[in-house]
Amino acid sequence: MADSNDDENFELVDYTAASGWEKFIASIESQLRLWQVDEDKAGNFDLETLHSTCSKLVVDCKQNREDVLIQITSLCTRTARLTYKSSTYALTLSVHPLLAYTHQQTKLDQQFPPIHVPELEADHSQSEPEWAWHPLHRWTNSKMLIYLQYMGEAGWGGSTQNLAGDNYSVSLETAKLLMSSLNMALRNARCQLPVFVPVGDAWRHLYTGRRLTCDDRKFDCVSLARAPSAYLQLNGLLELFLSSFRITTYPSSINDTSKVELAALHQYKFKNTYSRDWNTRSPDFLYRMGDLNVGPANDPLRVFSLSALFQQAPCHTYIDLQIQGRDRLYLKTATAWMLSANMLAADRERTMLTEALEDAFAAWSQSNDDRHRHLNMAEQMEAHEEVTSDVLIDLFGSSADSHIRPPGLGEDNDSAKEAAVRLNETLAEVYSGQKRPSNIAQIIARMPYGVAVPYGSLLWRLSEIILVATAKRSADFWGAPSIMTFLRLLWAMALKEVRWRWEHNQLLPRIPLAAECTLEKGADTPNADSLAPSERHDDAGTAQAKHDIHLHYALIYQKLEMINCCIERKLDSGETPIVATAASASETDTKEIFDSVENTSLAQRIRSHVKTQIKRRLGESTRMRPIGRLLNTMRAVNNTEIGDFEEIKANSPYASDSEGFVSAEDADFDNVDDDASALLVDPASLNGSESALSSSVSVRLPANAVQGSSSMQAEPGANYVDVALSSSLDSNSGFHHVSNVVERNLSPPSQTRQSISESPEELGENEAAGRLYPSSSLRLLDSDEPMWIPQIQAHPILTEDMLRERETILMSFGTSTEGAQQRARLQCAELISDMEAFKAANPRCSLADFVRWHSPRDWIVPDGHPEREGHLSARMAEGEGNLWQQLWAEARRVPVERQRLLFDHNMEAEKALHYLEGIPAHSLFAGLLPTMFFIAYERLYRQPIIHRIPMLRERLLELESKLVQNTDWVDADSPAYSSIMDCLENLEVQASRCVSLLGKFPGQYALVEQLVMYGQAMVDNRNAQKVVLKALSKYNILTSQPSNREYVFTLAKHASQQMYVAINDESSIRVVYNRAQTRRGLLT
Repeated sequence: MADSNDDENFELVDYTAASGWEKFIASIESQLRLWQVDEDKAGNFDLETLHSTCSKLVVDCKQNREDVLIQITSLCTRTARLTYKSSTYALTLSVHPLLAYTHQQTKLDQQFPPIHVPELEADHSQSEPEWAWHPLHRWTNSKMLIYLQYMGEAGWGGSTQNLAGDNYSVSLETAKLLMSSLNMALRNARCQLPVFVPVGDAWRHLYTGRRLTCDDRKFDCVSLARAPSAYLQLNGLLELFLSSFRITTYPSSINDTSKVELAALHQYKFKNTYSRDWNTRSPDFLYRMGDLNVGPANDPLRVFSLSALFQQAPCHTYIDLQIQGRDRLYLKTATAWMLSANMLAADRERTMLTEALEDAFAAWSQSNDDRHRHLNMAEQMEAHEEVTSDVLIDLFGSSADSHIRPPGLGEDNDSAKEAAVRLNETLAEVYSGQKRPSNIAQIIARMPYGVAVPYGSLLWRLSEIILVATAKRSADFWGAPSIMTFLRLLWAMALKEVRWRWEHNQLLPRIPLAAECTLEKGADTPNADSLAPSERHDDAGTAQAKHDIHLHYALIYQKLEMINCCIERKLDSGETPIVATAASASETDTKEIFDSVENTSLAQRIRSHVKTQIKRRLGESTRMRPIGRLLNTMRAVNNTEIGDFEEIKANSPYASDSEGFVSAEDADFDNVDDDASALLVDPASLNGSESALSSSVSVRLPANAVQGSSSMQAEPGANYVDVALSSSLDSNSGFHHVSNVVERNLSPPSQTRQSISESPEELGENEAAGRLYPSSSLRLLDSDEPMWIPQIQAHPILTEDMLRERETILMSFGTSTEGAQQRARLQCAELISDMEAFKAANPRCSLADFVRWHSPRDWIVPDGHPEREGHLSARMAEGEGNLWQQLWAEARRVPVERQRLLFDHNMEAEKALHYLEGIPAHSLFAGLLPTMFFIAYERLYRQPIIHRIPMLRERLLELESKLVQNTDWVDADSPAYSSIMDCLENLEVQASRCVSLLGKFPGQYALVEQLVMYGQAMVDNRNAQKVVLKALSKYNILTSQPSNREYVFTLAKHASQQMYVAINDESSIRVVYNRAQTRRGLLT
């Protein structure tokens, strides 16, 4: 009965259910098959692509280090999450492309594959860079491996690559269990890759590993914080290798040591020593103290290192078996050198060009946002009195007249010539048959209209002064004044000099001349007439002008050209200086040199004026403001001074919270209405604004400048006349009909113009006037008399805004027939003036005679016929409504000296001065801002080093393309500014790094380029090795101990028997054993 009960009460145990450990093994095996590393496969990595990508990766700044590491992790590793019991592990398949792809493998990568990505910048926040590839690749020389990493109890956490700093520990029992799991999975999947498991504390980076191949290899790691002294020598390490692999006998002869091979890598690290002349050693870099130089003030090079590889060879090649502690690892006998360089972080480099532009741009944006004010103009003037004077002297004259040479402004002729020669030689050598970057003149020529100013012009020089004077690095010379304060100060002082030169008939300097024509004497067409050099005239019988308006340049520069053109017209007409007529002007203030007619020197005039202004500003206890913007000079009118600063009370509605020089942006003016003040904003804002075109301002003109006009009469004995002037945008020069002109008397030139009737009498029937000389080939058709070339008026000079206004007026007539006729008549003022002058010089002429001289293409001569038998073209022939016929019939015989001026140079000069004196500082800076960027480009272009290194050439071409793009130079928020600044900063940073390295390794352009681009470079050229060794000899590299040493001992013909040793400068040692399960006594 009991037996039957026992048979009924039994329990079935299902031994087919998998345990947790078996499931863990199965998950590992499944992952190996998924990665395609089973059945002796090498995985699904594209090694060629990986090698091409990873070999070019570099950490150019610490901000992108994490991005580079993440990129390498995604490319070179495959990671899976595994769970065993309550713990989570990361199983990772890792490949080292620089070791696995053998087609482009260097000797250094083959023996000691890198585990760090090259870094260009030194990061002092961490003593050792993060690993990009697992160090086991280097320690075991494994192309591909698998390792298991503990991730914690709570599941997934942390980065699988961030091994340093992990706070966990793996016991020996756990490591054995994990290793057994991996071994079983490898055998089941027939995977031959080495696998590793951490042992002990994670921060020690100790691993145990296996590789299931025919010789069943086993890996072990040992790490000591301080190595025994015996193991710091090669002899002791050789004994350790022999004993560890159970080789019983120590080699006693060369024949024994030939069975043990050794490879070594020594690394030397040096900190760069400070040198004040770091950027003056290279002949390919131009540096001038105090100038707006390229690069930072301090050497960007921080740390550089040299790694010397000693290729694998029998150990007796490097070890002296007889003498302990002596080896033969000499630097000169190394197989290969790897040079590395770490620079100061780019965001910590104070590059002068970029920083100066950033400061200038920031000051401009700030002044635009809150109308930035500077309350200490008088103190600024006093602090920079001597420098301000010298800058103005250099701007309008020569730096030789200044007490000190302004930094960056006075050129050293010898050094400048040497630099120019060096640059030309470099350009000829480098760009033989290659595309070269554009020079600054070509850049300016490609810019849109109204943006740039000529290279070396007055405004170009002013922009240079602003950048140099406000650069932070120039504080030792200048005290670094605020840029907007300094700009307003210089502009106000410069305009004083401009007005003085206008009133004293002296041309402005640094305004390039118009191109002069090469003419042949004797030709009679308007395009070829000429006279003797002392009396040279252009094609229309007027004196050939040396100055002209260039519409391609900025409007501010056009106004300066306008003033020079007006001064030239004054000189040609023989007018006396304006101030010469004001006898009492210099008597009011004897200290005011600007109003004196004495022929004082530029230096004396400017220094006296600056001192006078400073004394006045500092002596005033109440606030000051200017009254008058057009004629902002000091003249005596009714015993008062015009254009100076008048005293007002602080509670006055006119009180300004600004100092001394107050521009149009700061205060109201008695003489200017609200509409006129609108003209003082940037000219680009005037497009389409018709109300601004008709604005006017009440000003005072010199009496001798308005004689001849019935509408502007001076009081008896007065020096000035009150007139209402339109703005410079409101000039209708050349739009009047000559029938309604006022005659003027130009003969003799010294006489002043007299006011006469607006309808002057025509010359008598046979009376002639205004003749220059008879034509050598043309005769009148009707009388056969010689044709006289008449004296005609010079053509009107128009700036861009005046042309824009003229276009607006012409467009206002509409498209009707009547409007078209009226528009045509308005454009014929010059033509009618020429007709009347021609009639006055040739009493018995006809329209055909005028056409033969004025427009030879409209005189058609049949082939084979004499010139006299020609006829008028269709557009000149008689017909109803023919404009030429009508104008010829209306034109009277009035010589040029009686005609009204087509261009009133006195009036136009005052308008130009009015425009310049009324420009707000913000608008002025906006006009100069493109020039400041061009100055930065020019500073970079003239450096030979930029052209010698291909990387820098490409950067310069990129900067050029960004400059010539359609950039909204007026908009402070334009994204183009940021793009240009980034490109400029990158080029300047890289150029300064090249300069620093070339100072140490002269002539090694390819080596330097590799160091700047990738942070490291192989030195495999003997000449380069000599240069590097010479440069490092001052650091005693030949006698100093390496900071890091790595050795690989290998048993000859048994590569699986290997020992890797790493010793750092703190004498810590790491040993990694790679043993194969083979028989003992391999040397026997």
